[in-house]
This record gives sequence, structure tokens and C-alpha cells, in this order.
Amino acid sequence: KKQEPSTGSRIMLRTIRHCRSLDTRAVASRIFPKAYFSDEPREAMEYDVVTVGGGPAGLSAAIRLKQLNPDLSVCVLEKGSELGAHVLSGNVFETRGLDELLPDWREMDAPISTKVTDDAFLYLTESSSLQIPNMLLPPQLHNDGNYIISLSQLVRWMGDQAEELGVEIYPGFAASEVL
Repeated sequence: KKQEPSTGSRIMLRTIRHCRSLDTRAVASRIFPKAYFSDEPREAMEYDVVTVGGGPAGLSAAIRLKQLNPDLSVCVLEKGSELGAHVLSGNVFETRGLDELLPDWREMDAPISTKVTDDAFLYLTESSSLQIPNMLLPPQLHNDGNYIISLSQLVRWMGDQAEELGVEIYPGFAASEVL
């Protein structure tokens, strides 16, 4: 007996059919696994909390939840091939949030070591620049006590800390819908 695609599959197949040059069944079979076309039950894993996104915010939430209640089952889904794969930023990092989340981070081999030594705020034009004196800048733009870091390295380190607390991390999984 030939199985009919589910409603979601029919919508996607309808969308694919609009591309006249494609063999829709061949394309659909490459895009969707066979389980997507059937109504058979799929394997499921149950968690108390699922965080979508393995960036600093998602990992911080997962770590805090496990600190507050170690019995919670917490999972982080990250669409990148590994934690930090989509975090390409350098960063001037204020440590106040990390001090609250992991107070002993300095003893935990965190990838935070380069202190800011000087501030310069420049107004750039096409052909020159003008430095604005620091005393005229608001306090939020003063980087005293901050660090220069690689955010992707910090995310990888935070992932290690989360796993030590019992958070399950699944890189390479993009969430597509809430079930």
C-alpha cells in the first residue's frame, strides 16, 4: 500500500511542484526523510526544558536552570555543526553577567584573559578621523575592567560548563516547529 504524505508534506510538495524543472518526488525524497511522509510514530525524547540556540543566551539559560534545579532535564539544540560555529564575533566583554552565572570562572580556565588597556573613540570621515576625549563619553563606553575575547571560544567553553552540569547539547539540529 502506498502511503500518503502528511499535510505538512503535501504543502511542501505543492511548493516544490511550482518549480517546473524539478522531479518533485526525487527532490522531496532528498529533502524529507521517509518518516516525514508517514504517519508512523517517530522516536521522541522528553525534556523539562528545551532551549533553541546554543549561543551565550541559550547556554546561560540552560546553566542557570540546572543550577537552580539539578533534577530538571535540560536540552540545548544548536543548528550549527558545533557550538560557536555561527558566533563569529570578537567582543569587548563585561564580566558582570558571567560573575553572577559562574562566580569562579577565573579558576575554571575560561577563554577570557586579555584585559582592555586603552580606550579610543573615533569619529570617522571619508579622509580622516577625530578622537573624542574619553571624559566626554558616557560611562557605558568606558571599558575599564573589561576583556577582549573571541565570543565563539566563550560559547564553546560555556557549552563544556553546561555539559558538566548535565545539560544535553545537540549541535547540528535546527528546530523547525514546536510540537
